[in-house]
Amino acid sequence: MTNLDQAIRQALSAEDAAFLARFENETPFGEVLGTFRGQWGALNVFAAIVTFALFGVFVWCAWNAFSVADLRDVVLWVGGALLSMLGVAMLKIYFWMDMHKNMILREVKRLELQVARLSARDAV
Repeated sequence: MTNLDQAIRQALSAEDAAFLARFENETPFGEVLGTFRGQWGALNVFAAIVTFALFGVFVWCAWNAFSVADLRDVVLWVGGALLSMLGVAMLKIYFWMDMHKNMILREVKRLELQVARLSARDAV
């Protein structure tokens, strides 16, 4: 923590400090669950269901790729497995971007609150 952070914390009231403390130590599990709340929560639930379904398709395609004898069929099953894992990877990146967006928004809100409180204190 820098001296600036300490100065800002000292300038805030106890109520504001308690409010900001809620956002300080967000666990990775809490970050993941945070993607299912808010305005985009329903879409993220749908994306999570699609992710698990695509992983199931991958397992099914991989299982069938090892059980067929014809080379053409093996190539088709492996292609299906690769496409489904590509979909899983893309949705995973989507969730990482959403978690990052939530972290950035939380920091911006903290800064807005700090600036508002400091400007109100200096105006008095």
